[in-house]
Amino acid sequence: MKLIFFFLLLSQLATAKVLVVTDSHGEGAFGTRLVELVEQSNEEISFYGVGGSTSRDWMLGLEQIWGYWEYHTRGANIRSQKPKTPVFKNLLEKLSPDMVLIELGTNLIWKDLTLEDTSYIQQMIRQTLDSGAQCFWVGPPHLRPKNNDQKRRVLEIHSILETEVEASGCRLIKSWELTQYPETGGDGIHYDSIPKLGETLARGWAELIFNELTHQ
Repeated sequence: MKLIFFFLLLSQLATAKVLVVTDSHGEGAFGTRLVELVEQSNEEISFYGVGGSTSRDWMLGLEQIWGYWEYHTRGANIRSQKPKTPVFKNLLEKLSPDMVLIELGTNLIWKDLTLEDTSYIQQMIRQTLDSGAQCFWVGPPHLRPKNNDQKRRVLEIHSILETEVEASGCRLIKSWELTQYPETGGDGIHYDSIPKLGETLARGWAELIFNELTHQ
């Protein structure tokens, strides 16, 4: 499916509203740079990053322990620990976004995947499309798994997203094809955990995602 040039919405809307929901990737340099880019294009953004979260957490509003960042253009800028994940449907109803960007999937690496995981991904997409917003799913970046189980799960995550996201009418951005986690340094998951180089890589990832949104 050819990506609609999102910013053509500007011809119809004074200011387009963008909702972003993410896991811990969004709490660091990746999220900060993505917010900068969206606001530089004169769009309004509501950004929610919940460390450790998966689609299940966003559907059910579950508590997490790995940090939280909430940011709104001309509004709140909140960071905290041990947050309760916002209920995704409530955010759609409250904010009425024109575009929704979902950056989730990495945290499925810690568990064997089930049909329930697929169902929660489908539900998030369905709710987004039913709200009338454009839907973009940003898959996990390239990771450096620590063991064979994690390597297997990474491939399973990619397969599920490739099957479910695009078939549903949501646009999948395959971050794992746009990024490269170094062979040494960091924790193998978070680019920000790599000394010196990590922030540059995370910001570069955000720029690549923004480019995918606006130049296809």
